[in-house]
Amino acid sequence: MLKREIIQTKHHISLPVFCLTAAVSLCLSGLFLLYFRLPLFLTAPLGAGLLLLLLWMLRFAFSRRTAVYSIIFSALLSLSFIIGGKIDTRTRQFDAIYHSDILYFAVLTVVFFLVFLRLMDFLQNHTITLSSHTHISARKIWVGSAIFLFLCWLPCLILFYPGNISWDSLACIVRAMGRTRLTNQQPILYILLMRPFLMGASALGLGTNVGTASFLAVQSAATAAMAGYVVSWLHKKGFPAYVQIPVLAYFALNPIIAFYAVTMWKDVLFSTVLMVYTVNLIDLIQSNGERLKEPWFFVWFLIVNLFIAFLRNNGYYLIAVTLVVLAVLYRKIWKRILPAFLALLIIVPIVQGPVYDACNIGKSPFAESVAIPLQQIGRSVAENGPMTEEQKNFVAQIMPLEKMKKVYFPFTADKIKFDKQFNSDFLEKNKGEFFKVWLGMMRPNFRNYVKAYLMETLGYWHIGTSNWIATFGTIKGYGEEQLGMKHVSLTDIDTRPTSLSVEQLQKSIPILSGLASIGFLFWTVVFTIFMLFLQKKRRQTVAFLPLILLWGTLMAATPTYCEFRYMYAFALAFPLAVISVFPFARANMGKSSDAGSAI
Repeated sequence: MLKREIIQTKHHISLPVFCLTAAVSLCLSGLFLLYFRLPLFLTAPLGAGLLLLLLWMLRFAFSRRTAVYSIIFSALLSLSFIIGGKIDTRTRQFDAIYHSDILYFAVLTVVFFLVFLRLMDFLQNHTITLSSHTHISARKIWVGSAIFLFLCWLPCLILFYPGNISWDSLACIVRAMGRTRLTNQQPILYILLMRPFLMGASALGLGTNVGTASFLAVQSAATAAMAGYVVSWLHKKGFPAYVQIPVLAYFALNPIIAFYAVTMWKDVLFSTVLMVYTVNLIDLIQSNGERLKEPWFFVWFLIVNLFIAFLRNNGYYLIAVTLVVLAVLYRKIWKRILPAFLALLIIVPIVQGPVYDACNIGKSPFAESVAIPLQQIGRSVAENGPMTEEQKNFVAQIMPLEKMKKVYFPFTADKIKFDKQFNSDFLEKNKGEFFKVWLGMMRPNFRNYVKAYLMETLGYWHIGTSNWIATFGTIKGYGEEQLGMKHVSLTDIDTRPTSLSVEQLQKSIPILSGLASIGFLFWTVVFTIFMLFLQKKRRQTVAFLPLILLWGTLMAATPTYCEFRYMYAFALAFPLAVISVFPFARANMGKSSDAGSAI
């Protein structure tokens, strides 16, 4: 068992101390409810809960290390609530910060500290016992789970035939059918995966609907296979049924996963592959790098890296950092892994650069990668922030200043990027000057820059922020991109209640609504990382590094404030994050610092 620095506490609590503790609990609960604008009649039950937590802290010993990790996590989470609470998506305002916010920050930090201190202590002392023997083969579990999940999601394809198609989907379809030039704004690999289905259906005279439905059926099957693999992997590792069944149920019953399985977005396959990548990293770390010596695993691992790099434009950054970290961790076998890792990191930019150019494949527009700087400049212009004449002249060539004032919207750069007066060609030709102007405006407009950044990234770190999640059926397109596609009712069932299930999950179901909040999913992964550090399993945090890097790329260049599909990988990895907070031990073995290496 890990040695822990223990904070010794008294086992007897006097009446005055009890009364003081009760008073503090009531004050904390009242202020907590007041901040979140919850009914004040909950003061008594919440106060009672806090009293129990305080009494536990006063009566029982707990790890000093646990207390430190709890206070840090609680302070960060509280800060996200305080700052995020200042931003109103309805009025588009960023309210001022008052002295009272310091009090609320302290209250939230104390309340969260009490909750997470007890939770962390509880988790550390509740071990999941892993079985060394399984009666059913992992392959059977894999096949059975995959078929079960596919059948669970299939009704979504039937109800919304030919599938869930948004404007982004239509942009992919016209490129897959050769109706317009290929550009890497819609990743080429995803387009190439679609092309056989759409072109084949067209050649057979079956129409775009059939080609789209066929592709989405295969995408759904692939998603089911990868989710089923996670369940079979848990089975192979010896996790008990009370872990495997909830994970399978999570994949089967979560309406977001069901709808996304039949939605034509690159984000679906990318996120599902990233989930498999997380499992592969756990396996790799568990073996202390030994699995990299297995030829089939090594080849498979490299293939998964390639899929991540080519399925989304920020995928390369995820694998680049992860592979560098792995190369450092397992430098003892550098002769085996370094050449392959370097080759991978060199080949991807060569393909996406010179090879794409040779094939006349357009690059992703520069504006896509500078959404946040555009928003910061846009807010400075809208707020009449200080600018030199040279800066004004440059920005005016991107978009007339008065027009920028009018179209600036704090929560998405799309209002600027997609306006008819936005000069993307000028921006493409003056990238260096753009960054020079952006940096030059930063100091005199620092407050505007900070507010623009926080408002543009709000949903990725604030639990209370929500936005649309999914598209249902075939959206009406624009011009030729509609390609004759339309929703066809294969049943007489009204689809409106089905589509409302996501909104109900998001807004009407307490606790479970967190599954539809990317802010909640992000903080869950952060909590998992804290728990792994707390349990001295630092290397195992590498398994969640790609998710944190994904979040980081969005925090650096997100085009909109809260897009669930961009963070869909967090939803798929949620079961892995929850399981990873527990210690593990093999049957007939005691808990040890190495027991957690089972995951």
